[in-house]
Amino acid sequence: MYNSPSPHVGALHVASTASRTRSIPGWLSDVVHALELDQKTLVTIDDIQRARPDLDRDMARLAMMHLVRRGWLQPVGVRGTYEFIPGTAAGPYRSDDPWLVLRAELERQPLQFHVGANSAAWLLGYAQRSPTPHIVVAETGTWIPRPLRRIYRVLTTSPAPAHGEAYGLPVPASPELFVEVAQLAPRLRLDAAAGWLRRLLSDANVEEVVRLLRNRSITTRARAGYLADVSGASEHAAAIERLGPLDSGPFYTGPARADAAFSARWRVYDTGRIAGSSVTR
Repeated sequence: MYNSPSPHVGALHVASTASRTRSIPGWLSDVVHALELDQKTLVTIDDIQRARPDLDRDMARLAMMHLVRRGWLQPVGVRGTYEFIPGTAAGPYRSDDPWLVLRAELERQPLQFHVGANSAAWLLGYAQRSPTPHIVVAETGTWIPRPLRRIYRVLTTSPAPAHGEAYGLPVPASPELFVEVAQLAPRLRLDAAAGWLRRLLSDANVEEVVRLLRNRSITTRARAGYLADVSGASEHAAAIERLGPLDSGPFYTGPARADAAFSARWRVYDTGRIAGSSVTR
């Protein structure tokens, strides 16, 4: 039998691992217990009502307010969504997961966004340097919520496939990530990226890379060939070259200017300094 949902009911006290105490109103002990059992990270009013189906929407909102005040829920910057701080946490502190806002938006808009480019390379273990801010990618024309724009660098492009997953987040599969980097290169920081691109390409199936590039612009194909070339992925570079001749170019890995190493094979100026060298190829 549920306790009375009166906000004046006495509270049950629970000690955290840091010997700090957070109180649970007696009528919400079932809610906290359910959230702990489900190992919830993000909580909405629907989760409160699933744990206490006898509460109407107004009482569920009151429940959330009480849990926020007592440190069991913390706002993440997305309206109506909160991070649950379990009893095993060291007090009423947030987990500092940099992806909480993205996770919350994906609950509201599944499949609309993914961790992309340098951030995906870091999350997947290819790149050692994490970009600041992190990069989120969406299809061109997608409405970008304000919380995402405030926390992340959101880049739009088309197409923007992401059929992989890391830590519960959508990311491009290895071939998709390589092609995405080639597609977005002038908008990315890729100085001296040849090392992690080499590791990425070692996991990227050649045929799949070629299949993806058939549906991309010649500019993206030229950049992809150059990236493969300077990363030492000769098999990938040769397969990309077999896709056909490039137009006159030139193409750029960064800003459109002619003061960087030039690849005659790909007609690419490495203004993004991906190769980290001034050698002309």
